[in-house]
Amino acid sequence: MTDYESLSIGRRIVYAVDRLGDRIFSPRYNPFYWLGTICFFFLILITVTGIYLFIFYRTDSPYETVQSITTGQWYIGGIMRSIHRYASDGLILFIIIHMLREFLLGRYLHWRKFSWISGLLILMASIVVGVIGYWMVWDERAQLIATMTSSLLDDITLFIEPPPISFLSNAAIAKMVFFVLFVIHLGLSFVGISVLAGIHISRSARPSVKPPRIIGIVILVSLLLLSLIIPATSGPPADMGRLPVNVSIDWFYLFIFPLTSLLPRSAFWITSAAGVLFLFILPFITRSKRPAAAKIIQENCVGCEQCNKDCPYEAIRMIPRTDGRYYLFEAVVMNNRCASCGICVGSCNSVAVEMPYKTMDQIKKEISELINPGHKQNGSPRILGFVCEKGIRPDEFIDAKTRTLKEMPDVSVITFPCSGMVNHAMIEYALESGADGVFIAGCQMRECNYREGAKWTRARLTGDRAPVLAANGEINYSRVRAYWLSPLETKELIGNIRLFQEELKQAAGVRDYSLVEPMYAEERYKKGIPFLAVPVILLFAFLISFLASGTLYPFYGKNDSLLKFTLKYSSRPKGDCKELTGKETETKLKHMQKTQSPFASMRLDCARERVATNIEMLLDNKKVLSITYHPTGLKNDGPTFVYEEMHVEPGRHKIEIKMGDSEKPGAFDYTFKKDVEFKAGEIVVIDFDRVKNEFFVLGQNEGGAAR
Repeated sequence: MTDYESLSIGRRIVYAVDRLGDRIFSPRYNPFYWLGTICFFFLILITVTGIYLFIFYRTDSPYETVQSITTGQWYIGGIMRSIHRYASDGLILFIIIHMLREFLLGRYLHWRKFSWISGLLILMASIVVGVIGYWMVWDERAQLIATMTSSLLDDITLFIEPPPISFLSNAAIAKMVFFVLFVIHLGLSFVGISVLAGIHISRSARPSVKPPRIIGIVILVSLLLLSLIIPATSGPPADMGRLPVNVSIDWFYLFIFPLTSLLPRSAFWITSAAGVLFLFILPFITRSKRPAAAKIIQENCVGCEQCNKDCPYEAIRMIPRTDGRYYLFEAVVMNNRCASCGICVGSCNSVAVEMPYKTMDQIKKEISELINPGHKQNGSPRILGFVCEKGIRPDEFIDAKTRTLKEMPDVSVITFPCSGMVNHAMIEYALESGADGVFIAGCQMRECNYREGAKWTRARLTGDRAPVLAANGEINYSRVRAYWLSPLETKELIGNIRLFQEELKQAAGVRDYSLVEPMYAEERYKKGIPFLAVPVILLFAFLISFLASGTLYPFYGKNDSLLKFTLKYSSRPKGDCKELTGKETETKLKHMQKTQSPFASMRLDCARERVATNIEMLLDNKKVLSITYHPTGLKNDGPTFVYEEMHVEPGRHKIEIKMGDSEKPGAFDYTFKKDVEFKAGEIVVIDFDRVKNEFFVLGQNEGGAAR
């Protein structure tokens, strides 16, 4: 499974950012190593502050309630609301950074696709919850969200009645709407996202769900400062009779709405659906062969459970013994979870686990071939390296033909998928076979591609975790080195291997049983650069604040006015109706005997299907609408719903509407003529009164219909 390919551009970017973070924050507190745990920390803050807001929120007066929390008890309620909002924005920001980082590192394939898909679902659920949260404030921003969301939902044919009809006027908005939003917001927050978060980490052993204390404190202090300096406030109350003109946009949650105004509706839906679908199927369409899973040699397995304890993905489980041997347990590999990292090989003291692509016999054979005394040149010590494929840049580090370091022919290399696969038996065999020195090169402690490989290898070398190197005095620990570096630190690694050669020359015949382990990243950047960390943290805080509320998006101009035309109308049945006799009437079911016909004494039998409704609208004698609307229902037997909106220049305009449900083309049964005043920033609604059978301008008493 040797991989001598160059580093991808994406991995180079990630490692460069990681290295910069190490310099600024130190590796221990580098936030790029704790992105997932930071997201969990934001979820905790959102939950705590959300519970407080839940206590005081009332669905019957949403705007007044939020204002009372924000201004009436600003000393705690206002801060709680601000932290709730900024933590929500921070959650989206860090989820996106986390997923982008995993994507660039290629950590979304094979056994990781489960985490990738659940992470996408968390992101989508968080956005939906955030949008609903803004809606529940019921200010101008919430009004914009309501109207634009209902417009998007109107494109979905599942809805019989156009959703925008529910938001024609302040009086038309049912209080139940906010109760439903409240329930959805809580349900998705406490149940949906919490369950998805549990699923996301369910296949990881010892998942890390909390960042270092100092990182948590810095995040909390940053949010508190933001809440005091730039508190979250509401805009003017929603007014369905006016256009929401000066509305600031939270780009973390409301980015979808500017897209709807920039793109044609069909292009928006196609682009959005294609983008979401691509992200979900990405792990399945990327061509990358999955290595074979680990295999257990049952006759060697003693049931010690060390492989089960070390596996970072819980891919090995222990079951009662099935072969009759006197050990209690035996190990079984769960192939669908196995990452083929080989960490279990390094953890097995009885050589009971092997990787099909690199068995222990193959490794020993490779060691014997590479440790050839005849290859020693100029008296240089012969060194063998066990190198993690993800922790180096193979194209700059290894000569693929000779399997030696470039310009260092006395240093041979065996690559492994993870440094965690290095077993103490391999090191002992290499030294016994004639190697003057052995080194292990792996990923940085906090950036192991398989989570815990470097961590366990280091613990085994220092004797803190089984299995350990031989303790019988046969192994000279001074001949072993361990390096934990980034792939971008290849030059530093080569330089230290040269230094290792010189040390072996000078210490020939000297037996020092202490392991020498230079921890380069940990030591060089141990304290970071505090004076740089502060502005970087402030920059992140400013970014969250600016994208959350710092920009206005011109959905509507100050001089715009809008016309909304809507109706619900039951057109006449298709075809002629037959008058029933008294005897025929008695055979009908009781609910079929009733009729809404204005002729009470007449009993008719009509077809269920209704005719289409033709509508024309003229604005200042110019036709602006001419559409045929069809009845709803599977059999076209339901009412006809109409909802249209159009921008109109402010001023007085002559409006004429013609509507007909006759099967004769060009025949109209209802007409409406009226001069209507359109004011800048206002909305005019024309509706249809089904009782009086006439059109009317909402808020005005005058009709304008004729039959």
